[in-house]
Amino acid sequence: MSKMPAVSLIIILPLVVLGCEGSAVRTISSGSHVPYSDAQWAKIEDKQIEKLRVIVWGHHAGATHAAVEMLQHNGATIVERARLQELFDKQQVRLTQTSDDDFHVLKVGRLAGANQVVFVEVSDKPESVAVRSVDIETGAVRWRGHSSLTQPITDPEVAIPLLTKAAMKRATCALERGREWVEYGAAYSGLWGCRKKETN
Repeated sequence: MSKMPAVSLIIILPLVVLGCEGSAVRTISSGSHVPYSDAQWAKIEDKQIEKLRVIVWGHHAGATHAAVEMLQHNGATIVERARLQELFDKQQVRLTQTSDDDFHVLKVGRLAGANQVVFVEVSDKPESVAVRSVDIETGAVRWRGHSSLTQPITDPEVAIPLLTKAAMKRATCALERGREWVEYGAAYSGLWGCRKKETN
């Protein structure tokens, strides 16, 4: 299972992700994951990072780069796209940029020795990002997330990486373990992301 730190916070990015009138926008994020076992959660709390070999698959360069960056920050090894293309060629697989590709990516991922494939899908109108992590051996979805903005934006090249990170962090946020989610743009001391829930 992916072990992205559940207590991480993200400093608010420069407010270049603006709406038409120049007002700050907020993300709207949702997500779910296979619940962490006690043993898995103890490792997360002790900052013991599971060594994963991951394929990131998507067709938007900014979104896939943001996903790779986050996964590498959390200790994952990323299978290079060139290596995948080499395996696609060897297996004589022709991709169609449809959902049919998922099967082929998982198959080639197994040949590349990967544990998981993170699929990243970007929708242009309205701008939103959906992510999901699939276990290569079982085909089971380990986590999935989605993030969009509350209003149109002027710079999708800035917004899409932000939405990718929000979707991934929301997907792995352990609400069942006393964490809470704070959306980007929410008035909370300039911080957003998954954080430990404060008790009164």
